[in-house]
Amino acid sequence: MIERSILIPRVWRSQSERIVMFLVISPICIWLSNTFPLTIIAGPLFSFGGGTLELKLPLLWLVPVFIIGQAVMRIYDVRYIIDKQGIESKIGILSLSQTITRIRYEDIRSIDSRQTLSERMLGIGTLEMGTAASAGLEMSFSGIANPLKVQKMIQAERDSRLRQAASRRHSQEYDNAVASGAE
Repeated sequence: MIERSILIPRVWRSQSERIVMFLVISPICIWLSNTFPLTIIAGPLFSFGGGTLELKLPLLWLVPVFIIGQAVMRIYDVRYIIDKQGIESKIGILSLSQTITRIRYEDIRSIDSRQTLSERMLGIGTLEMGTAASAGLEMSFSGIANPLKVQKMIQAERDSRLRQAASRRHSQEYDNAVASGAE
């Protein structure tokens, strides 16, 4: 049984492609900025004590900043929570619009784990959950560490809840049968 809320974060390893792209493009942008000085915006910022402080803004450096900014957004813009009531996905925490999806354990129809070869080597993957209410996938936990472990934990909780519901139903049927036989 799950006793308290468990936060399942996206991990930085899930953004390895963007991090590699950042590391490759950064020196290229620096070289291009030095080779083509017209890509640098320069001008006086303010004067003090007889001197002037100049601002030099290399425009091409914004490309690697944008790439690493995307990786940061993909990591911290999502929150996956597993608690006593069910599982929850919050997407858009840092965005203007936010989507919150919640599924009770009893409603989960399927839990699938998906990993590419590189994701298996990095120990990350995606969990996809479907419910009886929809034909497709209801929720997806992407970029999480140890997806098989999380999948087993959710399945164990779902199976436990379904067994409890079945035993309560069986107990009520027995009580109803005893009560109708006593009359």
